[in-house]
Amino acid sequence: MFSGLTERLLPLQQHLLKPLMRSRVAVSIGADQVTVLAHQQRGQQLRLQSWQQAPLPPGLCEGGVPLHVEALGDLIGDLLLQGAIQAPGATALVPAPAVVLRVLELPPGLEAVQDPAALLQWLEPHAAALELPFALEVASLSLQPRGDRWLAAFITQASLDAWIETFAVAGLELHGLEPEVLAIEPLLPSPDLEQPPLWRACLDQRQQPWQLLLWQGQMPQLHRSLEPDQAEPWLEQLLGQQGISLDALWLLPDAAEAWEPLQQHWQARLGCPVHGLDPYSHSSVVLPEQGWLSPAPNQLDPLIAMALGRLQP
Repeated sequence: MFSGLTERLLPLQQHLLKPLMRSRVAVSIGADQVTVLAHQQRGQQLRLQSWQQAPLPPGLCEGGVPLHVEALGDLIGDLLLQGAIQAPGATALVPAPAVVLRVLELPPGLEAVQDPAALLQWLEPHAAALELPFALEVASLSLQPRGDRWLAAFITQASLDAWIETFAVAGLELHGLEPEVLAIEPLLPSPDLEQPPLWRACLDQRQQPWQLLLWQGQMPQLHRSLEPDQAEPWLEQLLGQQGISLDALWLLPDAAEAWEPLQQHWQARLGCPVHGLDPYSHSSVVLPEQGWLSPAPNQLDPLIAMALGRLQP
């Protein structure tokens, strides 16, 4: 979402001219680990190569903001060396505390849409309505058109600078940042734009707390972190109070759960079709010929999804 970041380091044209078969890196920095996925694009195929993971020492990154860029960059660089990964650049997932999503309805033809700095200035009188956890004047903004509205991602300029510096220390150009809560979105089927916008939900049950995200048509509307014993009653209450009828629920289940009973349980509770999400079964994903050398961690799933979403036609 925060595309064009490398313009601050090298002209964007240089990136567009790089050979498509060069390896790329996707990175996530969780609460207690750093995960790196190396991949390549061949046509419309995403070829997975290798992954590396290491514990994250306390204090290096808090709330999705790198606090010690040298140490964090060195850690990422060490993972690249450990996996013999050579890549020109990386994309990274930004955890929810650091990036704030808002839905904007902008006047038709607003020229400031092409200039984030000008748009931030235009938004200044509406800053209170945005309810950002930081002042608008210290924010950096990225926009995505979603139908007749815009999905806006806000992050502080200081956080953005820290991410760029972290990857520079690791020897990588930062090609883009993506909000972690939306990482799984490329795995979902595209909504039918000819139909009224339907409600869909995705529930990630692979680790606690569970992560719930609701969309209406193309637009994400709500994200919540929920304890397992709270998820069902909370979601049922929300749907009932808001009069929402789900078109489908998409699950990322715990590997220990048997799928059919889980599917039947949620279908009975919510009264809508329930589907499973598995990035490895996506038609564009190609595993290494020998498979993974060790069982893949859950943290790879959103990285694979993010890489799918950035495939170039």
